[in-house]
Amino acid sequence: MNRNPPTEVKRTLREEVGFGCPVSGCGLPYLEWHHFDPPWHVTNHHNPEGMIALCRTHHIQADHGAFSVEQLHELKQSGKDNWRQVSGKFNWMRNRLLAVVGGNFYYETPVIFKFRKQPIIWFERDENKYLLLNLYMLSTSNEPRAYIKNNEWYNVGGEEDIECPPSAKKLRIKYPSGDLVQIEFFALNNVDDAEKRYPDARVRGWPIELPVTAVEVTNIVANSGLEFNAKETKFGNGNVMKNCFASNCGAGLAIS
Repeated sequence: MNRNPPTEVKRTLREEVGFGCPVSGCGLPYLEWHHFDPPWHVTNHHNPEGMIALCRTHHIQADHGAFSVEQLHELKQSGKDNWRQVSGKFNWMRNRLLAVVGGNFYYETPVIFKFRKQPIIWFERDENKYLLLNLYMLSTSNEPRAYIKNNEWYNVGGEEDIECPPSAKKLRIKYPSGDLVQIEFFALNNVDDAEKRYPDARVRGWPIELPVTAVEVTNIVANSGLEFNAKETKFGNGNVMKNCFASNCGAGLAIS
């Protein structure tokens, strides 16, 4: 047995602490898994009742005895109220980005998706000309949804799951209705990297210079017919887009 818990155990531990480190004043969503009752060196286990999700800093402190067993159990009991202090940031600051949204590619295109004249997925540049991601989640429900503002993301409560590993390069937020958003940043170092990740795209015809940093966006609006999934964009009455490349456009896709 290794120290990496099964997926279901991780999900249970994330939900238990409101998707962020439960130590007072923290709330960081970049979680690790602390074994404390009993400690890992006493018994190798993945029993969620004896584990807690903590950020890396507080995990290290817990490993060195900063929190008693009783205190950690108290944090597990009160953790669900922690969601109000949870938020995160993508520190992938680049002047050039390739946006991969719903199986399509967008370069130097500030607005990726516009719905009824309102930007839904778009970029803004800061004073250093870095591109910053923005996203508002659409929903057929009347409930609020998480959002991203200039590379910082905010939850609003009611999430079924929020997954954000310590690398802070990936975020996945899911709601009970089926609404979902996933963001991932990574580097495409050369044509071989790009062809391996996107085998159905005409990578060698892309009008961009590699290497480039890419950001993949998946966004599913449940019960709407609007879906930006990993391979294609679905919208309207059975319309599908995939493997299209848009460059230097004002808006990539606009639906009115």
